[in-house]
Amino acid sequence: MKDSAIIQPFNRKGLILSEPLVLVSAESDIRSLIQMLDIQKPDQTSLMMSTVYKGLSDCQPVSLIGPMIGAPYATLVLEEAIAAGVKKFLFFGQCGSLSKKVAIGDCIIPEASFIDEGTSMCYPQTTNISFPDQDFCFKVADTTRQMGLNSHIGKVWCTDGLYQETPEKVKFYQEKQAIAVEMETSALFTVSNYRNVMMAALLIVSDHLHTFSWHHGFGSQAYRQGRKKALQAVCALINNGG
Repeated sequence: MKDSAIIQPFNRKGLILSEPLVLVSAESDIRSLIQMLDIQKPDQTSLMMSTVYKGLSDCQPVSLIGPMIGAPYATLVLEEAIAAGVKKFLFFGQCGSLSKKVAIGDCIIPEASFIDEGTSMCYPQTTNISFPDQDFCFKVADTTRQMGLNSHIGKVWCTDGLYQETPEKVKFYQEKQAIAVEMETSALFTVSNYRNVMMAALLIVSDHLHTFSWHHGFGSQAYRQGRKKALQAVCALINNGG
């Protein structure tokens, strides 16, 4: 398919990045990954409002980019990383549970993401759902299970409207079997498929809305323990080359 967009992404920083490139939603998670991977004095390059971190972990090259939040900005970073030649990506972020079977501190590996954000609409696509690379998705799931995480493979709802997650919308997506809500995955999957690169996501459950009220777990023991194990799984995926 010919891309007729007037503005094309390019490698403006001359970046050389290792794979899988990890896109990280929260700054605190980037700092934790650098510490857990024992990256000494990582090289840092600014990229828009994010930072690219590069270094070595047990002689294995590591590349991380973040923080990032929301579909429009996350895909800007993704497009520029693709322009730098990267073909394999892992997104690490947070999500809210829509299912009573998914607890705070659990992990979710999205097998599909319902599009309720505007960025995907800017790309040629004909459905209201987007998909990760299935093989990579299952590898992420296997890694989490081998490490003893409470993990779930399922569909998620991706929205731009953090403060418009209404009971009606929660019920609508629950009826479509969505088990979580977040703000980046459907757009990341849309762009990765459009650009023919591999993308999977690993999400840590930070709060839940399945009772139609908000209960957050930030700072709870369950969240801290789940987050630590999830970050360990990310490290394992990096050290095993994805």
